[in-house]
Amino acid sequence: MESLPWRLWTVCPSHGTAFAGEQPADGADYLRILDEHCAWAERLGADAMLVYDFWQALDPWTAAQAVLARSRTLEPVVAVAAPLSQPAIVARRLSSLSYLHGRPVHLNIVAGARGAELRLLGAAGTPPAGRQRRSAEFTACVRAVLAGRAHRSHWYDVAAPSPGPLPGERPRIYAPASTSPGFDALAPLLDACLVMAKPYEQLARETARLEQQGASGGLALIVGIVARETSRQAREAAVAGHGGTRRDVLLRRLFTEGLTSTQHLTTLDLAAQSDWHDDCLWYGAGRAGIDTPKLVGGYGEVAEALLRLADLGMTTLVVDLPADVTEYAHVARVLEAAGRREKGGRRPQPAAAAGLIV
Repeated sequence: MESLPWRLWTVCPSHGTAFAGEQPADGADYLRILDEHCAWAERLGADAMLVYDFWQALDPWTAAQAVLARSRTLEPVVAVAAPLSQPAIVARRLSSLSYLHGRPVHLNIVAGARGAELRLLGAAGTPPAGRQRRSAEFTACVRAVLAGRAHRSHWYDVAAPSPGPLPGERPRIYAPASTSPGFDALAPLLDACLVMAKPYEQLARETARLEQQGASGGLALIVGIVARETSRQAREAAVAGHGGTRRDVLLRRLFTEGLTSTQHLTTLDLAAQSDWHDDCLWYGAGRAGIDTPKLVGGYGEVAEALLRLADLGMTTLVVDLPADVTEYAHVARVLEAAGRREKGGRRPQPAAAAGLIV
């Protein structure tokens, strides 16, 4: 794969959950599926795999262990919610997994897309205005424990010694960008902000806002990719793979009840405005709002769109989970096209991209 101006991640597949509207696969079947996704991620040049946390999905730390055991180089990025975790325990898990596998394990600090779920799990209540500040204190406390420093704040008073030396680079910490109160306390602590794909002009405004809040690591941008030789073929494939069923509509309705995530709410609002934005950014999937928007088009068209994203501050490209593992072959074609354009110095400039995707 040609050199690209971003890190590449993929997404750890679910084992089949009530959240996804599917019956769980048995353990052997799931591990076979995970093997395929890990193999493709490494073939594409990905260095990490994003591991989500949904209650009726596999425990994210268990999934992270499986990713480490079934890959040579992938580094899990594990979702952690502060109300459900203790910073010292999280630091110890990071240290233990890194020690066993000789690779860093990273964190995705989530506030919880729906507050009601945290209450059902018995988590200590956090007022909506304080959720991001608690995440900021949690992040600072994890870093302090890893370094063997004491940490005292409103939510935490910890003086644990370091759980042990970490191999290689220190763990990176990410979190979904948010417009909720208190995110300005969390943003400067992050290595990058996770952002769902949005129309170009809107993403440019979001990037500027995050920079003002002290986010200096750029964007880890999550987007699906459906690409083919021609735009028409890609659109047909997108509708066939993601067009949606009555079950998808019901799942979206259930998911959006009590939704507090500003990233998901923005996606739903944009989907209500139009199925298509900026030529090839598609919001027409049956589970839009649960899944991320998708870039849909010819290989070159999607490659150019991704290079424009890099100009907006995209330092990490997170390829959302495809409908089928065979889609990774088409993602590879897109990345190859982007690499050729980057190497050839034919990368589009931001000014020329104002009417195009992201």
